[in-house]
Amino acid sequence: MDSKTKIAGVVRAAARASYGVAAVAGEGWHERLAARVGIEVGGVKVHGGPPLRVEVNIHLAPGVPAGQVVANVAEAVRYTVQRDSGRTIDELRVTVDGMTMPTSDGPRPDAAR
Repeated sequence: MDSKTKIAGVVRAAARASYGVAAVAGEGWHERLAARVGIEVGGVKVHGGPPLRVEVNIHLAPGVPAGQVVANVAEAVRYTVQRDSGRTIDELRVTVDGMTMPTSDGPRPDAAR
């Protein structure tokens, strides 16, 4: 596994552990399989260099302030990559791909009465 894949794994773990993140985009079974065999880490792109550029796509949990979550993810990712790899991220892009809503078997709020 190359250093880009290792850094991508670190980025994914740091983002996923951040408050307000419901998922890192690309958490389907085929993305997990690709990550396991070292092809790619879904939802994360690492462009090595220098400069080291990282992109991470997240889904938010409902009811969390998006701006604060993005700031927390950016801080966690920068810190964790520096700690685990010794490299500093030169450019970081955190993109909110959507919001993950819980599902239930109850009636929908917009259902006709």
